[in-house]
Order: sequence, then structure tokens, then C-alpha cells
Amino acid sequence: MSAGARLAIVRAAEELFASEGIEAPSLREIARRAGQGNTNAAQYHFGDRDGLLLAVLARHRDRVEGRRGSLLDEVERSDPPEPRALSTALVAPLVAELSEPDGGAAHLQIVAEVLARPVRFAGTLEAHWQAPSIGRWSQLVEPLLPTEAVGRPLHRRFAVLRFVHGELASRARERGGRGDHRLFASHLVDLVTAMLAAPVTHWTTDLIRPSTDGGTR
Repeated sequence: MSAGARLAIVRAAEELFASEGIEAPSLREIARRAGQGNTNAAQYHFGDRDGLLLAVLARHRDRVEGRRGSLLDEVERSDPPEPRALSTALVAPLVAELSEPDGGAAHLQIVAEVLARPVRFAGTLEAHWQAPSIGRWSQLVEPLLPTEAVGRPLHRRFAVLRFVHGELASRARERGGRGDHRLFASHLVDLVTAMLAAPVTHWTTDLIRPSTDGGTR
């Protein structure tokens, strides 16, 4: 299969995954949308739906990684890192995708679905979030979090990621990348900064104390 045919399949999958949901279109439908005479073309080249999904996500990863890496370089020049700058490093590279004409808005909607269904897409999450910039961001943010919010069972950082992508997916669906996103982006950064620093109340800590059977209440 030529590189052009492969890209056509990835773009068709991206469009259909965003508009219908990741599991709605068949691989045959995706191949037809891509203009492939062989309706098994997607399965032949990508193996299965999850393999195609990874290829769709990978198409945008380097662009987002480059933007976030540059912002994190700036953050690391401050000691200690400034909380709002860390929030900006997470949000700004994704907001920029809203204005990318080649599938940026669709990409945001797809990632939001993956994050919203972490059990179904566990393998995809593990592979996709190996991205170096997310690891750097996570390490820099950890000292700013309340101790109880780090890791299980609250997973504050993952909750923030899911919230951010959900907001961006809604924006992408409503506007399709059009318009001025500066106010939206600034408010989203404000919200992320507040979420990261929010204290864990005694009502919540009472519920995560180990119970007598070794679990959590």
C-alpha cells in the first residue's frame, strides 16, 4: 500500500471516529470513505481498529509534543515552576489544534473519547501517553498537588487531562476550529490551575481511608 493510500485511510478514520464515535464505523466503511477499491485495505495495513486508532493519534502527536516541549523548557527555567505556566503548558498546545485545518478538531474529539473510556482503550492510552512531554509535565506538577491527590484513588492529574480534553472536544464540535479561542483558553488555564491546587477535603479523605477489609470506603 502506498503512503498516499495509508494517509487517506487515516484521514477517513479520523473524520468518522470524530463524527460517529471510535467504534461506530466499520473498517470497510473507512476504506470506502478513503476511496480504496479493496474494502479490506484498513484491516490489511493496520491490523484492527485499535491499530488504526493509534495511527490516527500518532499523526498529531509530534506537533503537540513540539509545542508542549517548548513551553516546558520555559517552565523549567523558573524555580520553582509557576503553577499557571504549567497549566498553560498542558492547555495551549491542545487549543492550537482547534485551528489546525488538517484534522486538528477531529483529533481533539477522538482523544477525549479515549480518555473518557480508559478501560476500553487501556492499551491505546498506555501507548499514546508514553509521550515525553506528558511525563515531564506530570513530574513538574506533582509537587504542587495535595499529597492525597497523587496517584490512587483520586488520580488528580488524569482527572485534569480528561477534563481538559472534554472541554476541547466540546469546543471542537460546536465551532469546528473556527473563531477566536483566546478567552476560552485563558479560562481553561484558570480552571486547570485551580483544579491542580484544590485541597482534598476531610469529607473525601474520610472516604479513602482503608477500611477493615483492606479496601476503601
